[in-house]
Amino acid sequence: MSQYPSLIEFWRIQRMQSRELCIIKPFHHTIANALTKLVLGTLPTPNLMILMPPRCGKTDLVTKAFIPWAMSYFPDSEFITSSYASDLAEANSIHIRNTLSSEWYRSIVRSDWGASVQMRGENGGGRVDYFHTVEGGSVKAIGTGGGITGFGAGKLRKEFGGCINIDDPLKAQDARSPAKRLAGTAYLENTLKSRRNRDDTPILLVMQRLHAQDPAGYVLQQERHLWTVIQIPALDANNESIWEERISAKSLLEMKESNPELFWSQYMQEPSESAQTIFKRTWWKYWQDLKEVEARLTFKYITADTAFKAKDSADWSVFQCWGIEGIKGMHLIDQLKGKWEFPELLVNAKAFWQKHSTPTPGVTPASEFWIEDKASGTSLVQTMRSQGGVPVRPWSPTDKTSPDKVGRANQCTPSIAAGRIFLPDPKLYKWVDGFINEHEAFTPDDSHLNDDQVDADSMAQLIWQQRGGGRGPIPLEFNIGP
Repeated sequence: MSQYPSLIEFWRIQRMQSRELCIIKPFHHTIANALTKLVLGTLPTPNLMILMPPRCGKTDLVTKAFIPWAMSYFPDSEFITSSYASDLAEANSIHIRNTLSSEWYRSIVRSDWGASVQMRGENGGGRVDYFHTVEGGSVKAIGTGGGITGFGAGKLRKEFGGCINIDDPLKAQDARSPAKRLAGTAYLENTLKSRRNRDDTPILLVMQRLHAQDPAGYVLQQERHLWTVIQIPALDANNESIWEERISAKSLLEMKESNPELFWSQYMQEPSESAQTIFKRTWWKYWQDLKEVEARLTFKYITADTAFKAKDSADWSVFQCWGIEGIKGMHLIDQLKGKWEFPELLVNAKAFWQKHSTPTPGVTPASEFWIEDKASGTSLVQTMRSQGGVPVRPWSPTDKTSPDKVGRANQCTPSIAAGRIFLPDPKLYKWVDGFINEHEAFTPDDSHLNDDQVDADSMAQLIWQQRGGGRGPIPLEFNIGP
């Protein structure tokens, strides 16, 4: 593909020819790389889900640019493009058709790259919901709930032959309607999936999260293993906006305070549902002065939940340092979260251990390092043991702990609800809000996207419980200033 335009280059040319400004941010490259892998067949799963904030180039890149770009390499590709409203889907189809029939496009095609892509009747108007190419390709536009009999997506071959493109299957105003949410997921499951010409014809779902039970939530619950997920939060870990000119960090932080539901769902792609969530936001207790916390502690240890590999789009590696107040309570002291290949994971693990195990006057040093015994965690334990110097221990569920994540989470809720678990005041560290929200978004039906922080927390609490923790008087609350 290197001798022809990349998707980003194609998008830039397309917008320039339309005399539109093309602002390309790092997250656009992340999306374009995933879409390129979809066409090359190198994604680890057959389907791709892209979750991103509104007004960030979602439709423009993932539908209007991607489809004509992909058809340039495979001009016989068959696409179905869907949206919550038929007029939006049809407008996208017209834009794609106009791109492929434009003078600028024809000027860049070559004999083996789009040269023979010609629209029949392209100058004569015709149907706005459907067009095809001389080579046997097609694009069919449809709104949620619309009939699609007689149309299909993909080819009967291993190589890319088109896909089902679902661009915002649910309107934001309909997110609170159970009937509308059900209609959106039912249309995906019962209608669109049946239009694949092969079982592995890709499905591309791009949307902003609206509700824990929106179409993305349904897919994550039912068949997470079939989807590569690209999550684009509006604010990064440093509270910096991914597109400051479009929506500033200041506006996002104000939204976080005034309308947290909107902020966490549509802008951070982590919706929660109070009726389903296992961990209630109001249960957590907080500390502000670390010296006051240290005065209570009798022990410290580190827990780690590690990802399979850095390229797993939805998986993070998490290190947490917990201070133990006897059998009465636990205090989260610090957390480190990132996506690292194994060499970086090892470096960060050692650095986090060094940070919290080094003797310091007035500070209880960490004396144990627990790592969940799975995937890269197993290799991390083996490597750190062979290199020596760190009392690392593998952790696996025991007969007294539930074998599944939800069961283990439920074993932890009594101590949190009772007021035994303390977190840093969110004003102290930027990561605390993300920790709380991931817990609140954690659902019994596994429709949440991330649970890495929950896993490290559950591990820490279960180790504590196995040693008698969670009994005795409830710890006194700290004085929290404004």
